[in-house]
Amino acid sequence: MTATQHSHPTKICRNCKDFGAQVKAEADATCLSETIGQRRFRSIIFQFPNVASCEALYGQNPNTVLVTRFLKCSRARLKSGGLTFISTADSPLHEGAFKMDDAARTAGSAARDVYTFSPKDYPVYSYQNTADEESAINEHTAFAIFVFSA
Repeated sequence: MTATQHSHPTKICRNCKDFGAQVKAEADATCLSETIGQRRFRSIIFQFPNVASCEALYGQNPNTVLVTRFLKCSRARLKSGGLTFISTADSPLHEGAFKMDDAARTAGSAARDVYTFSPKDYPVYSYQNTADEESAINEHTAFAIFVFSA
């Protein structure tokens, strides 16, 4: 698991470490080979990517560009049949910002499934906002996990 925004692992990273995950802080998830080398994985998970900006980049919302780059990068690090998971808030605003289907198509990935959930159903689930120390759970009542295949 990579912690891309903060130099110290957040609560979710500590929880993952408790289950045996290796956490890498300050990773560039658009260039995973710099952080994890040439290793390949069955799954790669990006929790709630967000650039905290709506200023267009390459004519797209920068979050769409970021998701496209994540998917391109993760394809190169997945084992055959591997999957990429991306979680976001489940809202029309976030769907418009991320444009998961467009990002997948551009990255050469296939969107497979979307699973929605309420954080109230998972008391240990947490997410720290990109732009501040607040929890995204306080602002959103539903989240979605998008699943992509290479």
